[in-house]
Amino acid sequence: MEGDAFVMNFNDAEDRLLQNGCRKKCLSILKSLRDRHLDLAGAPVNNYHMKTLLLYECEKHPREIEWVDMVLFDRINGILLQLISCLQCRKCPHYFLPNLDLFKGKTAASLDLAAKQTWRLLRELLTNARSLDSL
Repeated sequence: MEGDAFVMNFNDAEDRLLQNGCRKKCLSILKSLRDRHLDLAGAPVNNYHMKTLLLYECEKHPREIEWVDMVLFDRINGILLQLISCLQCRKCPHYFLPNLDLFKGKTAASLDLAAKQTWRLLRELLTNARSLDSL
């Protein structure tokens, strides 16, 4: 490497933060929900957005008791609410580099559509307790 150039790889740090409790299970569910319900034109939401919001949720709920299967539904709801907020504000800050907006380059129309679709998904999850099994 030349001078002060270096490579930043956050994957190892992210994996360490997600290693305990049902965090990886939560990420797997979020990815499935994204693939099935938020795979929209312009790709406004990708799996890395979901992982980033999961990391923020981990920060909000740092205790292991907050990451057991019994409260997994609560964590998913919290992440989807945060996703809606980010989509509506048109900003999703990177977990380690918060000045980096992960929605940069996404169109307002695609973000608005994703917000509406995420609301539909969340509403279904909240009104139908068994919906997570079928989604």
